[in-house]
Amino acid sequence: MSPTSIATRGTGFGLGLRTQHYADFLARKQPLDWLEIITDNYLIDGGKPLAVLDAIRRDYPVAMHGVAMSIGASQGVDVPYLQRVKALADRIEPLWVSDHLCWTGPGPEQLHDLYPLPYTDESARHVIAQIRRAQDVLDRRLVLENVSSYVRYRQDSASEWQFLAHIAQEADCLLLVDVNNIYVSSVNHGFDPLTYLHALPAQRVQQIHLAGHSDNGDHIIDTHDHPVAQPVWDLYAQACQRFGAVAAMIERDDHIPPLAELLDEMAIARRIAAEHVASPVPSFVPVAIPAITLDPIVGPAGLAVVQRHFADRVLANALPPEMPDDLVTGRLPIYHHAYRARLADVLADTYAKTCLYMGSDTFEAHARDYAVAHPPRTRSLNRYGEGLVGTLRAAYPDNPELHELAQLDWDLRTRFDSDDVAALAPAAAQASDTWTTRPRVLHPSALLRAITTNVVGVWNAIHTDDDVPEAVALPAPATLLVWRKGHQPHFRTLDAAEAAWVQALHAGASVHDACAALLGSGLWQGDPTVLGGWLAQLLDDGLVRADGPVEGYVPTY
Repeated sequence: MSPTSIATRGTGFGLGLRTQHYADFLARKQPLDWLEIITDNYLIDGGKPLAVLDAIRRDYPVAMHGVAMSIGASQGVDVPYLQRVKALADRIEPLWVSDHLCWTGPGPEQLHDLYPLPYTDESARHVIAQIRRAQDVLDRRLVLENVSSYVRYRQDSASEWQFLAHIAQEADCLLLVDVNNIYVSSVNHGFDPLTYLHALPAQRVQQIHLAGHSDNGDHIIDTHDHPVAQPVWDLYAQACQRFGAVAAMIERDDHIPPLAELLDEMAIARRIAAEHVASPVPSFVPVAIPAITLDPIVGPAGLAVVQRHFADRVLANALPPEMPDDLVTGRLPIYHHAYRARLADVLADTYAKTCLYMGSDTFEAHARDYAVAHPPRTRSLNRYGEGLVGTLRAAYPDNPELHELAQLDWDLRTRFDSDDVAALAPAAAQASDTWTTRPRVLHPSALLRAITTNVVGVWNAIHTDDDVPEAVALPAPATLLVWRKGHQPHFRTLDAAEAAWVQALHAGASVHDACAALLGSGLWQGDPTVLGGWLAQLLDDGLVRADGPVEGYVPTY
């Protein structure tokens, strides 16, 4: 080939790994060549997602695809974040690591959307430097995806395809060509998608994304919640002719159907590629990369100013009317709405029972207000929204069951992907004569909460879809124990004596010292039958921390 391909060819056809299909992939080998994961879903301390990923990785090659690198943010790349990405890559040895040519927030806010960049020389120079830095940290070439776009910047001095080709060449990175995004942007901005496709350096195209969109008449939104549309299939056929046997996959992120439907859609991609990839693949035609000239009105801080302006519009309660001198023009309301909708969905997932208890419309209104008042400041949304408990407490001071329900939702969510720490099995405990004298014996996932209402009954009724009982105050405050056993969060109510005993364990006491303290409190009279029940329950619940790694310990799914 001339020039020689830098990207890998012949990887085949794959799908995005989604939680709805975990069981399918764990049950049997599926007819596909590889899987793509959302990197940021697995930058966690432990829990079921990582365990499932390790199991699936044994059967399938995996590519990592991130959504939070924010390679184009004016404040530069986040090195600790990149180091976490590298640690995951070292763990699963992916086919490649990809993210998006975009920015996700101006800093310190991280708005968790894929915002397009201004196509200027200043922007290009900044992004090229950040890609090089990221590749140094990751110790590999980065694969970058084109994003869909609904706005333009007044300072743009090049087309998107010129900008993308220039970046790839100068930063020596690879490309993930999202064919659907090209089509979406071509409709929204009125350009020929084939002009875009044929301007890209074929030898740097590592992967292709195929996805669905929502047609809103005068514009299209990249929603990933529909099957691939026919115009996108047609453009994919052209991509196969241009790029050759590039790894391709179906992306579906919402309204996710059964796996069989996505496999059928993947089969369409396989058929189109078989019909349109030339055999033998023709030599790549070199692409002339145009110079990008600096617009003189953009100063040294131009990129930061533009991104701050954009973010302020997204976070504004109401978008001001577009003015002739605005830095950004176009359909900003799409991004304004998407920010609130995305974070409301995240909060509804985290506070699932609270959302059902309040009603989805009422909860969503509070969630959207919270998103504007408290923009995320981290790359991950796994821990976004802790303050919503306090927000609901302030809004509903006469509904303590609501605050306690929200707190329980939060505690269960944060147990789900906490550190993996082995628990002492009952048989191992019987064979040990030291575990009751060890300090810090309680499993680190355990936490204790005081409750004053029948929140446990409310939560359980919602969970089982039974009639929700009327909220009532308890005769006296009680203690709720929340923890994770294996990969499943649990909770149960403790009586006063057991609560005091577990509280001592939680503070770091050994079983022996916790019993001695309890004797002194008068809550327990030393009855060995009661203590035996507590100990048996503690071990059965997986609440005793193993003393170091347990040989042969295998987490259950």
